[in-house]
Amino acid sequence: MIASTVSRTFGVPAALIALVALGCAEHPLSNSASSAEELAQAVLDGLEAEDREVLDALLVTEEEHRDLLWEHLPESNDLTFEVAREWNVRNSQEGLGRALNKYGGTEFEFVRIEFTDDPEVYETFTLHRGTKLWVRRVSDGEEGNLPILDVVLELDGRWKLMNFEE
Repeated sequence: MIASTVSRTFGVPAALIALVALGCAEHPLSNSASSAEELAQAVLDGLEAEDREVLDALLVTEEEHRDLLWEHLPESNDLTFEVAREWNVRNSQEGLGRALNKYGGTEFEFVRIEFTDDPEVYETFTLHRGTKLWVRRVSDGEEGNLPILDVVLELDGRWKLMNFEE
C-alpha cells in the first residue's frame, strides 16, 4: 500500500520501492517482509509492474533453502537437495509465468491473505500452505481470490515465498 502511494506521488515504480523496503533489514532471509500482508502487497506491486525480477526476488533463494530449511524438511529424507530444488524452481517459475501472463499489468488492491491448511511448524520456521490472496481489481471493483501463491515461509518474524502456485 505504501509502495503504491509513493509510486503514484513520486513516479518511482512501486515494485522497486517494495523490493528496496523488503531488503533493508538485516536478516537471514533476503528481501523478506515483516508480515504476510506486506509480502502479499509486494507480490501485487510486482504483478502490476510486470516485473519478473522483483517477483523472483520474493522467493526463497537456493542458499536460503539449502542452509536454513533443507535439513528440517521431510523431503530431505527421500530426495537430494538438487532434485527437490530443481522441482521447486521449475514449478514455481511456471506458476509465476502464468500469473504474469494472466494478471501482469493489472492493478489490484490488497484485501487479505489467509492460509487454509494448518501451519507446518518446524524447529526454526513455519510453512503456511493453502495460501489465499484476496484482492479487489481497481478497474471494476471485482473482488476475489488471486490463485497465484502456494507456500509461504515464516522465519524469525519475517515472511517470504517458497513458491508460486503451480
